[in-house]
Amino acid sequence: MPLANVERVLREARKLPPQAQNELVRSILSEGWYTSIKKKSRGGKRNDLATLSGMSVGELKTLADAILAPQRQRRLRQLLRKNKVQMLNQKESAELDQVLEDCDRIALLKAKAQYTLAKSFLRV
Repeated sequence: MPLANVERVLREARKLPPQAQNELVRSILSEGWYTSIKKKSRGGKRNDLATLSGMSVGELKTLADAILAPQRQRRLRQLLRKNKVQMLNQKESAELDQVLEDCDRIALLKAKAQYTLAKSFLRV
């Protein structure tokens, strides 16, 4: 899948509720789509997405189901509503950027946990 399409899918996936995001990740991994998700190293060689190491299956499952804390989720919704009507001040804009970065980190960790689980089950 071309990188532009992957980025578009990721943007749209971020708009989904957490449960739908979980289902999407599971579906992608179970269908084997993750094998086409590659990243280039500095030498130009293509490598699989990195797996998480040193974690039990239970820990990986817990991480894969992680969501943004309810209080942070509420604040995110408030900031997004204000942003939509262009009413954010500079401090709130910076806060929104930070919360969105946190969401991206959570999404990446969830994906890596799901990927690690899928890889470990494929080796068995």
